[in-house]
Amino acid sequence: MTVVPEDPFGHLSEQIRHLATADDAVRRAAISTDTWIDYPVGKAALDALYRLRDQPERMRMPSILFYAPPHMGKSALTWRCKAMHDEQAKTNPDLPGIVRMQAPPTVDERRFYQALLEAMGVRAPLDATIHRLNQLCVAHLRARRVRLLIIDEMQTILDQRANVVRVMLNTLKYLSNELRISIAGFGSGEALGLINADEHLAARFTVVALPSWTQRESWLRDVVAERIALFPLRFPTVVDKRLLNTIRRETAGRVGDYFDFLEETALLAIETGVERLTPELFEQGAKRRRSGFDDLF
Repeated sequence: MTVVPEDPFGHLSEQIRHLATADDAVRRAAISTDTWIDYPVGKAALDALYRLRDQPERMRMPSILFYAPPHMGKSALTWRCKAMHDEQAKTNPDLPGIVRMQAPPTVDERRFYQALLEAMGVRAPLDATIHRLNQLCVAHLRARRVRLLIIDEMQTILDQRANVVRVMLNTLKYLSNELRISIAGFGSGEALGLINADEHLAARFTVVALPSWTQRESWLRDVVAERIALFPLRFPTVVDKRLLNTIRRETAGRVGDYFDFLEETALLAIETGVERLTPELFEQGAKRRRSGFDDLF
């Protein structure tokens, strides 16, 4: 009887298993690649966004605000939503449209309309008046049958002068009312203050705080293991309580830090030749993080 040898790289996801024998530069590039890993809160947020996209047209369309401290995966959610929508639209061209934009760091009515047009791939005329920019935005949103406008970094609106903030709040209400579209805002805690500054917006926005990851999450081990399986390391990693506790101490439950720390330690695993993630290697990575550039010189 022929014995089939066990795959030495069976611990890796099939999509990157072929990279296990690649040179270090290729493997490092594979590790340092943006990758979406499903987790319950993220999935619930995406489901909520698609419900807004598919909401029947009403006089007052519902909207939503997701807020959290920095590095909690807010921008990743916006990009994931848009990417999934674009993929679905390839086979279902009748889907309502989604536009994803980022509020400019210095935002007023003109800059907002320009950023919105840019998000739709439209170059605004340099000499266009605000009225003309408004007309262009409305026309292109209608032509694309957009039903959901996603605005990332929404808290930057609140950083402007009071009269500018008021104009921007009125602009958001106007777009929602005129086009009967939903708005999904993403931002820090200051974005909550922005919505609450207008009673009409506050009445139509559902506000959701994105939570940090705690050790009590039953799904956390699976999420970490799934991400590690996408690192082309040559030896398997044991994802146990000790490993998870080590990661938790360094990241304080911040979603983005979880993935950044995993990637940094995977790169260290290649650099040191360990070729797997261990609590000791995470401790070494944490020390390097805290020392900043000291280890580079």
